[in-house]
Amino acid sequence: MGFGNYTYFIYISATGALVLAVFILYVLWRRRVVSSLLSHGGLIQSMVKGSRAVKTARSAIIIISIVLSVFVMLRPQWGEGVREASSEGTDLIIALDVSRSMLARDVVPTRLDRAKSSVRWIMESLRGDRIGLILFAGDAFLQCPLTSDMGAFMMFLDSAGPGSVNVQGTDIGSALDEAMKVFRKKRLTSKILVLITDGEDHEGNIDRAVRDFRDLGVSVYPVGIGRDNGTVIPSGDDDKSGEIYYRDRKGELIKTRKNTGVLSGLAASTGGTYIDITDSLSGMKPLINAIEGQQRNNFGNRVIKEPREQYAFFALILAALLSAELLLYERRG
Repeated sequence: MGFGNYTYFIYISATGALVLAVFILYVLWRRRVVSSLLSHGGLIQSMVKGSRAVKTARSAIIIISIVLSVFVMLRPQWGEGVREASSEGTDLIIALDVSRSMLARDVVPTRLDRAKSSVRWIMESLRGDRIGLILFAGDAFLQCPLTSDMGAFMMFLDSAGPGSVNVQGTDIGSALDEAMKVFRKKRLTSKILVLITDGEDHEGNIDRAVRDFRDLGVSVYPVGIGRDNGTVIPSGDDDKSGEIYYRDRKGELIKTRKNTGVLSGLAASTGGTYIDITDSLSGMKPLINAIEGQQRNNFGNRVIKEPREQYAFFALILAALLSAELLLYERRG
């Protein structure tokens, strides 16, 4: 059994627990008041009316109803149903930098973690679209072909890291070349490439790729991440004295800094827009608007398997209990 609103499980459960606690405290307070009244013999008939069994039953019904309400709001699901749906959306290619410099912690927790968060933000904002993932460092390859299976895409995204690419360094040109292969082979109507990187480029192969993108009419939207003043790169290893950082052959610490100039120039040359997510993801809105403005493709009909909603059964029980509580109330006294 699963829950359709599992994302809000903590909030719904906490609210239900709070309401339940308040009601139980009310019941205990009421009993204390009634006991106090019973100690004044002459007041017992005038102040305390109704059957004790009825009061107990009403309290039990209310407690069960609160629990059922929480259960209904969580939307319990089990079993499996199928339906046919027309799939329409935009094809989107994302190129993600997984070089070692993306492990820098000038962005909390790391540049790479913030970059992955931005990809998830894009994915959640564009329901029904197909997304492909290119990973690059000193080389580039298509990690996840265009797919509407967000579970599979997320699996590839979560596992992405410096170890995903054998050749280290940062070659933005190779990422652009790999993306160009996809655009030409698939003949995508969407003309946007999202490039998420700190902008460091050690190979200088961008200019030729930019010409190809201009000829094909594809706009590159570089998403920059990192500070301009530079920071050290953790190696991922620790010794007794603390964390170890990458050093050059002379033993000096290697520093990495965001290259805003390269990314801004790439955007300007292809008709895209440079976006910076170093401090927050709020700047992503123009990118989402640009993607939504692309021509949408009909991917045909597909059969969707999904859990069956079962909350209606519990909602009926809840309605019956509340009706019974009202009837008990009417018969009181």
